[in-house]
Amino acid sequence: MLVGLINPAAGRDAAVDLAHVLASASPRLRLFLSDRPEDTTALVETLRAAGTELLVLAGGDGTLQNLLTRFDEAGALDLVPPILVLPVGRVNTVASALVGSRRPAQLAQRILHAWTRGVRRLQRMPVLRLAVEGQPDRVGVTCSLGATARLHADYRQGLTQGGAGIAETMSRLALLRLPAARFAPIVGPFDLQPGPMKIPVVTAGVLSPLPGFFGFVRPFPGVRSIAATGFHTALSAFGPLASQTAMLGILRGYLQDSPHMQYGEHTYFSWRNGDAPDLMVLDGEEMNVAPGAKVTVSVAAHVRMLVWRDMPAASTSA
Repeated sequence: MLVGLINPAAGRDAAVDLAHVLASASPRLRLFLSDRPEDTTALVETLRAAGTELLVLAGGDGTLQNLLTRFDEAGALDLVPPILVLPVGRVNTVASALVGSRRPAQLAQRILHAWTRGVRRLQRMPVLRLAVEGQPDRVGVTCSLGATARLHADYRQGLTQGGAGIAETMSRLALLRLPAARFAPIVGPFDLQPGPMKIPVVTAGVLSPLPGFFGFVRPFPGVRSIAATGFHTALSAFGPLASQTAMLGILRGYLQDSPHMQYGEHTYFSWRNGDAPDLMVLDGEEMNVAPGAKVTVSVAAHVRMLVWRDMPAASTSA
């Protein structure tokens, strides 16, 4: 059985188009439309009982994060069926990296047509567990911390205002008019696997098995594929002012030769927060970190996700 889950709140026009496409795509496809996160719990039980061949997920990054978290809460993360993520949300980090970011209805038609004829392009992909002390664990794909998380929050807020809001956010960054507090570093000590982390302060960081972060940045230099086992990491030890000056370069992966940047592939990253509140962003969902709270990002499991875009081999630099 094929199952389609559409979140109409993620992108209304695209969701309506996809509902029509998926409804006629296959007589074996069972379609769910819901923008209520709690409905996903019932869907998880349906997926587990039905032996689902493919789950077509039409929503934003938050829709995927909610689904994976609900599977995790049910103790069934290892039973997640193969997932096709279509770009219906605002940022669409995961869908952009795996299948592309344009014309989700057309993508759905082409990919499902190929699937029904036996074409299988599945990638076994790590998913991350974000554990913040005092809060329930969340499971997702892309995690940001420090200044990068704050920029992510700015960008997400800008999206609610449309193109003008995004342009205003990016122009403030380019003109260095964002407050220096947005770039305040996270203070260690840090626990990193494999091996200890050599830099004492993290000002900005991206942790993900994907090669990209926002649709327009590539923080992992030379990396164009999905991480095989752990997650790619890009961590910076610049001070607040230096990070404010270099943030665009950090996000676009231009600073790979800097002694202040650390790139790698890891399975575990943990630290205890300092005296000030902080912010983490997991797949577009923000989590506030209280002073002194312990934060851990680790590989929770591996899920199979459908890849439509060409994904060359990863560079050995990450």
